[in-house]
Amino acid sequence: MNWNMIMRGAAALLAVVSLSIMGCASTTDDTTTRSVVRDANLIEQNYSAADTLLMRTPWLKERNEPLLAATFVDINNLETSSGLGRVIGEQVGSRFVQQGFTVIEIKMRNNIFVAEGAGEFALSRSIREISQSHNAAAVIAGTYAVGRQSVFVSARLIRATDNQVLASYDYVLPLGPDVRALATTQ
Repeated sequence: MNWNMIMRGAAALLAVVSLSIMGCASTTDDTTTRSVVRDANLIEQNYSAADTLLMRTPWLKERNEPLLAATFVDINNLETSSGLGRVIGEQVGSRFVQQGFTVIEIKMRNNIFVAEGAGEFALSRSIREISQSHNAAAVIAGTYAVGRQSVFVSARLIRATDNQVLASYDYVLPLGPDVRALATTQ
């Protein structure tokens, strides 16, 4: 092998490495490059939240009382929800059913309200009446907040008689295309 062939090979290798490095570079301007956020498995994430709530209240199953499942609401406007809030409430409630609980579904229509300044759920008289008529032990409820690339969810199991939070679990969902679409639908 002669010296010219070695030099050509080295120059070609250097060119390939340089192009590779330039291809990996990105600008700091958020408008020109934006990472693609992929959706998480919503069912898996919401089932995990329900399992954690159950793990933190093992005595609840012994009571054999039904639970109420509510729609999760937008933390920025506690009187509204979205497709995302409804899906989260439905899936968390479904997991409780799968674990052997009786779950009574309540759709968000003036049945549940939130004290605006408090940031915590408050149960209306209607919910208390529903929980008493069904002998419900607790309400499955929660909030979510949409960020730039994530949705922050707080799931709670709230005692129906006095609004005491029995268990809570916070988790993050990536704001992928499906979650974004669900979060914007009313």
